[in-house]
Amino acid sequence: MKISALAILFGAVACAAALAKPPATENKPVVDTYHGVKVTDPFQWLENWDDPLVQAWSAAQNEFAREYLDALPGVEQIRKRAAEIYKAETESYFDVQVAAGHVFAIKRQPPKQQPFLIVSESVEHPESARVLVDPNTLDPTGGTTIDWYVPSPNGGLVAVSLSKGGTESGDVHVFDVFTGEQTYSVVPRVNGGTAGGSLAWKKDSSGFYYTRYPRGDERKPEDMDFYTQVFFHKLGEDSSKDTYEIGSDFPRINEIQFETSPSSDRLLAVVQYGDGGKFAVYLRELEGQWKQIADYDDRIIHAFFGPGDDVMLVSRRDAPRGKIIRLPVLNPVLGAATTVIPECEDSIVTDFMGPSTMLAHAGH
Repeated sequence: MKISALAILFGAVACAAALAKPPATENKPVVDTYHGVKVTDPFQWLENWDDPLVQAWSAAQNEFAREYLDALPGVEQIRKRAAEIYKAETESYFDVQVAAGHVFAIKRQPPKQQPFLIVSESVEHPESARVLVDPNTLDPTGGTTIDWYVPSPNGGLVAVSLSKGGTESGDVHVFDVFTGEQTYSVVPRVNGGTAGGSLAWKKDSSGFYYTRYPRGDERKPEDMDFYTQVFFHKLGEDSSKDTYEIGSDFPRINEIQFETSPSSDRLLAVVQYGDGGKFAVYLRELEGQWKQIADYDDRIIHAFFGPGDDVMLVSRRDAPRGKIIRLPVLNPVLGAATTVIPECEDSIVTDFMGPSTMLAHAGH
C-alpha cells in the first residue's frame, strides 16, 4: 500500500495538534432571541474585526498554526510540488458560445492569473483561436475578471462584463470581434455579487437589454446592490440616456435571466424572487410591451422560446419532477397552455443562469 506525502502531512498535523494546544479563546456569552427561542453564543465577540482583541486573537492563532506547519516533515517538498502544479501550463476551455460562424470561449491558461476570452472559426482547431479580451493585459495587477460575455447576433461585437478586485460589480464593455478593440461607451453596474447580471442583444445588433443596478443617489447606500431593473442601451448613446423597460415593482432581491427568440425581437425575462426558487416570467412583445405570463406562485421554474416563438415553460404545478408546457405566443396565458412533455419518472432539471434544460436520469 502506498501512502502519499499529503497523507503523511495530515497525519503529522493531527499528531501535532494532539500534543499542543492553541492559544485560549475567551468565552463571552451573548444571548439572542430568534422567533422566541433564546440562543447563547460564547464566541459572538469574534465577529467584530475592528476590536483589537479580535485582531490579537487572530494573530496568535496564525502564529501558532504557522509554527507547527513550518516544522512538519516534508513541508518544503510539498510546498515546492504544490507550486509546480499551480503554475503548470495546462489549458482548459469553458462557456463556449457560437454566433454568426464565430466560436467564442473562455480560456484558462496558467500562469496567467485570470481566464480570458478567445474567438475562433472552428471548434476543431482551437490552436487557431486568437485572444479577444484578456483581463491580464487590461489590468497587469490581475485584479480584473470577466464575469460573463454575450456575442452580438451578427458576430461582429461582444459585450463583456468586467469586474475588479473580486467584487463581481461588473461594467459592460463592448469589443469589436475583428479588431479586438474596445468600442462604444461603457455601461456601468450591470452585474453584481448579490444577483448576478444578464444581457440580451437586439436581433439587428444595434443595442441590448441589460440588468441595471441603482446608480448615483437612486437608492439608499444599503440598497445600492439590490433592486435590479431592466434597461435598454442603444449603441453609440451614452448610458445615461438608456431607457427603462421593466422592474420597478420587482422585489428588493431579484435575479433576472434573459431568454432571446432565435427568430425575432421577442424577449423573455425570468425573474427569481431572492434565492427561494420562486420565479415570475415576463414576455416583451414585438410592439415593445411587457406582459407577465407567470407569477411567483405559479410553480414555473424556467422559460424559453420554442417553434414559432411559442413560449415553453418548465412547470412543477402538480408535477414535482417537472413537466414542459407550451403557450401560444399570440395568447401567452397559462390557461391556454398545452402539455408537451408530461411528468415522468425522470426529473426535469434547469440551469437558471443558463439555457440548459434536461432530463435528469442515468439514461439521458
